[in-house]
Amino acid sequence: MGMVMGSERRAHEPAPIPIQQCSIRIDKEDIKFSAGHFTLFADGARERLHGHNFNVAAIISTRVTAHGMAFDYNIIKRVLRVLCEELDEYVLIPTLAPSLAVSTVGRSVVVVFGEDEFRLPADDVRLLPIRNTTVEELAAYLLNRLVAQEAWSARWGVTEIALEVSSGPGQSAQCRWRSVGA
Repeated sequence: MGMVMGSERRAHEPAPIPIQQCSIRIDKEDIKFSAGHFTLFADGARERLHGHNFNVAAIISTRVTAHGMAFDYNIIKRVLRVLCEELDEYVLIPTLAPSLAVSTVGRSVVVVFGEDEFRLPADDVRLLPIRNTTVEELAAYLLNRLVAQEAWSARWGVTEIALEVSSGPGQSAQCRWRSVGA
């Protein structure tokens, strides 16, 4: 008495509202890299060579599929881990900085900034096609690398990817990619 049978119950419940768009945040503790760098300032000065533990997160906007999941998160986590591994435990040097002269001499990378010269073992350096080693440039660089591997994005209906790089608590930059027509 008072029991509602399955088909009767469904007839009285409101139909679920289909989710058109959803954002998934991938922000795992192991998606990070440690790297040395120096920032170049607009006034012509630079920071001393130092390092950070950079954290990387991605926010992916897409549709939820019929089975109730946007996509296999493991695919994105694997790609982000590989991108971080490529930068982990290297000195990051921007090759597009007009105030730097960067060359390879034997097994060394030589970086000249004004009267300062850094001679670093080539195996310890990552030369990056960026203007500065800031969280802004690193976020844009990693986002472009992620989007270049985006065979998955069209299949999942990805409309936007935001990639965030943090150099410590309270200091981060986020860059965005939007699909054409989004």
